[in-house]
Amino acid sequence: MTPPHFDIVTIGGGMAASAFAAAMAQRGARVLIIEKETKFRDRVRGEYLVPWGVAEARELGLRDTLLQSGATEVSTVDLGFGPRPLVETTPQQLPSISFHHPEMQEALLAQAENAGAEVRRGVTATNVETGPNPAVVATNGREEKIHARLVVIADGRGSPARKWAGFSVKTDMYPFHFAGVLLEGASVSPDLALFVFNPEFGLVAGTVPQSKNRCRSYLGYPTDGTFTLQGAGKLDKFLAESRRVGPMFADTFTNAKGIGPLAAFDAGYMWVDHPYRDGVALIGEAAAVSDPSFGQGMSLSLRDARVLRDALLADSDWDRAAHAYADQHDKYFQATHTVCRWFRSLFQEQGAAADARRQKAMPNLVADMTRIPDHLFSGPDLPVDETVRARFFGEA
Repeated sequence: MTPPHFDIVTIGGGMAASAFAAAMAQRGARVLIIEKETKFRDRVRGEYLVPWGVAEARELGLRDTLLQSGATEVSTVDLGFGPRPLVETTPQQLPSISFHHPEMQEALLAQAENAGAEVRRGVTATNVETGPNPAVVATNGREEKIHARLVVIADGRGSPARKWAGFSVKTDMYPFHFAGVLLEGASVSPDLALFVFNPEFGLVAGTVPQSKNRCRSYLGYPTDGTFTLQGAGKLDKFLAESRRVGPMFADTFTNAKGIGPLAAFDAGYMWVDHPYRDGVALIGEAAAVSDPSFGQGMSLSLRDARVLRDALLADSDWDRAAHAYADQHDKYFQATHTVCRWFRSLFQEQGAAADARRQKAMPNLVADMTRIPDHLFSGPDLPVDETVRARFFGEA
């Protein structure tokens, strides 16, 4: 059998793929990135790394690249309980980082290329072949079959390649939408991210500062049929509903104007159990989509890139190594899933049972902030057990 020309082929050139490709190319692997977009455009996607995700970026050698490309260090977060200084209160002793998604993509893809990865843009994958000699079928007007030791699928939440490779998806979706828009001129602190829940209305609003007088504003809302937030014509409604969340947003949008699309997504989770089989691994949102209300998606993508890198470097049997990655992925994703479901049941769900939970838990949370599970900012390696859950809900 002719050995494959590449050690690794990635389908997709976003954060997860570029981070992983750069890390492996730096260590001598022959890596090919296939990216269908010739130019990245603004879409509503994650643009915030919590401190545990910043630690992953640092471990992958990407933190400085992000900052040099215009990313912003945001050292304080407020969940509606008062400002929290992240450097002083997280085990990583790091701030969060925000970025403009297209700028981030270009910077990380360039870093992968500088590390030695080959990048082919404007190329579309059309099929994946699994097995001992996996391959990607791709075209840019001429079809080509590209073999590799390992195919890595990183083409996002709607991944067609995931289906071609035979993976099945599990879901845990909620009657909730999460919308976002890029704003210019909003009145936001350059060093403060706001993510505030209003259980009375089932709303969550957020603002994340960016460079160049921009911010990304988010709004989560129940899908009860009363309104939808999609398209430029809905911006005024988006801003009005954001103001309803709390007084901290009263004057935020007075001089703001939209400079990007307004789009909304279903909230909830989609994931693949054990995201590796027969020479093909999934990373990023192709492997698992987390509820955007809690801002874990970008950090999980970098965790995937780092864990898969470490597994492959530690074991020359890449099939065994990729299975080890998939085992780890199941653990940290399900820990994130569990804790975010707790947050949702306390801060977003509506109805008499949800009101009763809040009436029991909220006074204790306000009096003792240590009752709030810190997994969102400090990472999914923290304990996720009945003791943690009971303390959060005021049952212990």
